[in-house]
Amino acid sequence: MVRTIRRLSAEGLRGIAAVARAHLDRGWHAAAQLAVYRDGVLQCELRLGAADAPDARMLWFSATKPVTAVATLMLAERGRIDLDRPIAEYWPAFAQGGKAACSARHVLTHRGGFPVFPRDFDWARIGDWDAVTAATAALPAAWPPGADTGYHPVTYGFALGELIRRVDGRMPRAFLRDELFGPLGLDATLGVEEPAQLAHVVPLEARSEATWEDPLGTEARTSELAARFNRPGTLMAQLPAANGIGTAEALARFYACLEQGGALAGVRLLRADTVRDATRTQVHTDLDRTLGLPADYGLGFFTGGLFEPFNLPGVFGHSGQQCTVGYADPARGLAVAYLTNGLHEPFTVAQRTAEMAAAVLAACDA
Repeated sequence: MVRTIRRLSAEGLRGIAAVARAHLDRGWHAAAQLAVYRDGVLQCELRLGAADAPDARMLWFSATKPVTAVATLMLAERGRIDLDRPIAEYWPAFAQGGKAACSARHVLTHRGGFPVFPRDFDWARIGDWDAVTAATAALPAAWPPGADTGYHPVTYGFALGELIRRVDGRMPRAFLRDELFGPLGLDATLGVEEPAQLAHVVPLEARSEATWEDPLGTEARTSELAARFNRPGTLMAQLPAANGIGTAEALARFYACLEQGGALAGVRLLRADTVRDATRTQVHTDLDRTLGLPADYGLGFFTGGLFEPFNLPGVFGHSGQQCTVGYADPARGLAVAYLTNGLHEPFTVAQRTAEMAAAVLAACDA
C-alpha cells in the first residue's frame, strides 16, 4: 500500500516563516530555530538570527524531560525498570526523607513530593553527579509520594537519571547518545560533551524579568537563570531534566518518532502501546503545587493545559523555561519544535507559542 504524506501548504509555509520573522523583529529573542515534521517527514526548518549557523545548537531546558522519560520507558520495556516499584529498591539512599514509596511513575507524573532543592543548594556543584544525586536522595518529601502533584523542575532528572545509571550502568548522557540520539540521527546531546563545543551553543538572554512567581520582576530571576545556564559548568553538566542541547530539527524528529508510534526511518524506540500510554493524561490537578496552575501530565509529557498547543485534544509535548517548546499533534501528523534564546514573561511566552502553533495549523492541508 502506498503511504500518503500530507503536506504543509506553500502559503502556510510562508505564513510560518512570517511569524518567525515577526517574533525576531519584535525583539522577543535574538535567535530562533523552528522545525516541523508531518507524517514523519521534515517539511519546514528555519534558523534565524544568531541561530542561523549550520553548527548552532540551542538549549532545550525542560523540553529535555520527555527525552529522559523515553529513556526510562525503554528500560521499562526491557524489564529493567518497574515503573511502580519504589526507586529505593534500586537506589536505597533515595528512601531518605519519607520518599521510600516513591516510584518512577510518581516522578514521571510529578507526584514524587521532592520538587525543588533548598535555596542554599550549591549550584557550582551541578556538574558533580555524585553530589547532585546525593542531594536529591537526601531531600525530604514535601508530601507523601503520590498524594499530590507539583512540577519537579530539576530533581525529576536526577532521580530518573540515577535510576537509569543504576539499572543500566551507563550515565544518562551515554545512554541517550547510544540508545536514542545516535540511532535516530539527532544533532543533540545531554549537555556539552567537549569544551570546544561550547562556542556552538547560542547564549540565552533575559528579555523580561517578570515571572509567575515574581510578576514585577523585582528579583531579577530571569537574568539569574540565564546567567546560570550560560555558564560552562552548567552547559557541560548532565541535567536530564533541563540541559538537552541540540537543534530544533533534532527535537522535532524526536516527536516525529513518537507521533509515528515510536518508530521512524527503521528505528524503533518504543512500542506503540507504550507511546499511547505515556502520552495520555495520567494525572490531572486543578492546582499544581509548584506552578500554581492546572496541569495534566502523562509519563514525562504535558498532555493538556490552558495554553496553546496543549489545549488541543491529543497534543502532547513539553515547554522549556520561557523560551522553548516541542510537541506532537497526532491528529494532524505534526511534530514541532520552536526554540528561542529569549526568556520572556509568561504572557509573551504564551503569545509567541500560540502564534507559531496557529501558523503551523494553518499550513495543514487536512
